[in-house]
Amino acid sequence: MKINYVLSHPIQYQSPLIKYLSKNKIDIKVSYRSNISVNKFYDKDFRQNIKWDVNLLSGYKYKFLRYIGPNRVSHIFPLTIDLFKILKDKNSNIIWVHGCKNWFNLLIILLGKIYNKKIFLRDEVHHFSKKRSIFNKIFNFIYYFLVNYFVDCFLAIGEANKKYYIDNFINQNKIILVPYVVDNEYFTLKKKNNIKSKTIFLFASKLQHKKGIDILLEAIKNINKNEFFVKRSEFWVIGNGELNTFCKNFIKNNNIKNVKLLGFQNQRQLRSFYHKSDVLILPSRFEPWGLVINEAMAAGNAIIASHKVGAGFDLVNNKNGKIFESENIKDLQNKIIYFINNKKNISFFKKNSLLMIKKFSFAQCLIGIKQALTKIQNNL
Repeated sequence: MKINYVLSHPIQYQSPLIKYLSKNKIDIKVSYRSNISVNKFYDKDFRQNIKWDVNLLSGYKYKFLRYIGPNRVSHIFPLTIDLFKILKDKNSNIIWVHGCKNWFNLLIILLGKIYNKKIFLRDEVHHFSKKRSIFNKIFNFIYYFLVNYFVDCFLAIGEANKKYYIDNFINQNKIILVPYVVDNEYFTLKKKNNIKSKTIFLFASKLQHKKGIDILLEAIKNINKNEFFVKRSEFWVIGNGELNTFCKNFIKNNNIKNVKLLGFQNQRQLRSFYHKSDVLILPSRFEPWGLVINEAMAAGNAIIASHKVGAGFDLVNNKNGKIFESENIKDLQNKIIYFINNKKNISFFKKNSLLMIKKFSFAQCLIGIKQALTKIQNNL
């Protein structure tokens, strides 16, 4: 069976997976709504121009639709024409959409049955993926109840995502695990780390309120009241965004000596920082997944994550890291202090990260896609 995968734009996390699926005889092509990420572009969250240092288009079939940007009303008509081309395409039996709450994907989902298409849906939603009011929760319950009729397979990215579907009365028989993964081999450490006198902690994300960088800095400030911890720890902050100035001022005003703001780093540069650090910290207030955890584990890092990080439900436990209560600064402090005081034991956590991440791989996604295809074929 042939899959047409509809995505907003080429994504550095998605392209290697699509290439792997194509290489392993999954008949898949990608329809992109935009080519914005192929060349240098302005990322509004990072608040700077970015040019990815990896090839996002090699090794698989793709085409670009005529949509240019999110606010260009003039492109709605030609994009709608392309939407119906996707639905009428006789060379694909299955349309795979990523996300179900933008108008383009929702129309594909709703019209799929009319055009005799099978629909695969992959989404990031879970109970802590965003802040929701009671009204929003009720709306989602009704929304997924209705969408369920039109979707043939829900491709769950992890346990929290699967639980959300089940709690919104999605039929479990429709849910198949196709986990969120990265190219583990790309991030794997090829040489041994030198033993360091300090524990190196790494934050690698956008400097946004929802990512909790302010929570981390507050915890560091409190920890640094003890000179012993200052001498034994170093914190590297990688990223840029709306809180960049806040971070600089906070560090300056509190005379914090063991934090380095390193700015945005591309994939190859980021890999190097993973290899040189010991513990990744992701203190998000809300986080659909957190692929930096996959990357850091593949590079052999221990993990500290808030309990609202989607990846934490699958990838973090007491064998490879620590989970702290989101926005609980004291709890985060205690988890950081544990790793400072137990530096000799960090290698145990690192080894377990490497072992655990092997189960979250392209190969596991391939198994899931094959299961979904078999389910579709059996129901024909």
